[in-house]
Amino acid sequence: MKAEIIQSLMDWNSWQQGDFPIELLGFSRDYHLLDYLQVPEIKIIEGARRVGKSTLLYQVIHTVFKTNKKLLYINFEDEALKKYSLTDIVYTYLEHAEIDYLFVDEIQNCAEWVSFTRKAYDRQEFKQIWISGSNSSLIKQEYASLLTGRNLAIHIYPLSFHEFLHFKDYSISKLPLSKNQRVAILKLFAEYLEYGAFPAVVNRSILKKELLLAYFNDFIYKDIVSRYNVDPEKIKELAIYLATQTTKQFSYRNIAKMLNCHINTVTDYLSYLQSVFLFDEIYKFDYSLKNQIVNDKKIYCIDSGIAAAVSFRFSEEKGRTLENIVYCELRRRQLQIFFHKQKYECDFIIKTELKISSAIQVTFSLEDAETKAREIKGLLEALETYELTTGTILTYDEEYTEKIIINAIERTIFVVPVWKYLLQSYS
Repeated sequence: MKAEIIQSLMDWNSWQQGDFPIELLGFSRDYHLLDYLQVPEIKIIEGARRVGKSTLLYQVIHTVFKTNKKLLYINFEDEALKKYSLTDIVYTYLEHAEIDYLFVDEIQNCAEWVSFTRKAYDRQEFKQIWISGSNSSLIKQEYASLLTGRNLAIHIYPLSFHEFLHFKDYSISKLPLSKNQRVAILKLFAEYLEYGAFPAVVNRSILKKELLLAYFNDFIYKDIVSRYNVDPEKIKELAIYLATQTTKQFSYRNIAKMLNCHINTVTDYLSYLQSVFLFDEIYKFDYSLKNQIVNDKKIYCIDSGIAAAVSFRFSEEKGRTLENIVYCELRRRQLQIFFHKQKYECDFIIKTELKISSAIQVTFSLEDAETKAREIKGLLEALETYELTTGTILTYDEEYTEKIIINAIERTIFVVPVWKYLLQSYS
């Protein structure tokens, strides 16, 4: 046992025998993880597979390694290590060398880890403990009670548009852009819309869709089917259906009828898809929490590229692609998101503390008079309902301001290109 553990750990910690492999470091992201080295709590990095969690861990390891070589990286994707407990692995290694910094990747594959990390943290056995995981239910159910007050959760998403531009080696020092810069940005934004924002997909020039389909199958079969007692075909059928319905309202009951299965099955299967961060839902806003839960919801995908790869219809509806991208950005900004629906609909309303603070509508273009009238009606209804004086309509590349007076109250609508909205917090 000990020989197998040590050999696997040496393979994963090859830098202990020489220089740190620079190729592991990838690109910098917008998470400022090195700041977390200044605080003692257990760091838990969570997010979907292939969003770059391991690369971010390597970046932290590289920084630590410059001044302290007493560190250990454990990857529970390794079939040899999966067979052992975290306790067995760590204490076997401690017979070989000291550990000041402990890094554990894909922790959801480790049966016991919370009791070990809690004890190690409370006893101050290590200077830092960093953990990553790709399944929220397997992680949070474990640490929610036992690690309360001892951890900091850091959620990692596919690339923001700002990060995407960095990966493409394109920088923007400030807004507004020159005409040539705008042309270049729109070309890159079109790629961002079509193929999404998984780092490895962004970095390759061919077979992007094939890689996205491989990711999709890994979500279904490796992350869900291998761990839960589910019907593989049913849950894949549900995932494909949700991809075709992304940004649309849905109910568990209607999906159950469509899949010819029990509503409880749909509820469970959707929770699994959410636990691996493939899909998420938002509620229709209501001051009653009970009403929020029972009302229809809207479904969104972690990445527009995956949704397009498995759903031809979704890829053809660019307005929905834009809306999905805006949803991902709002989540990235850690905002509390709902949608508004009365007589008309508004795509996103943002709650800040106890009140609605902003309303956002998303559409590909306002050039069509019927589309413009519908989008403005939905936005104005939200503005009136929540007593707001300004609202935003995000489009592919239209930009202007419109003032509308209703019941003696002037309301301002800002029409803004989505790509500009995505970059505003970085300019």
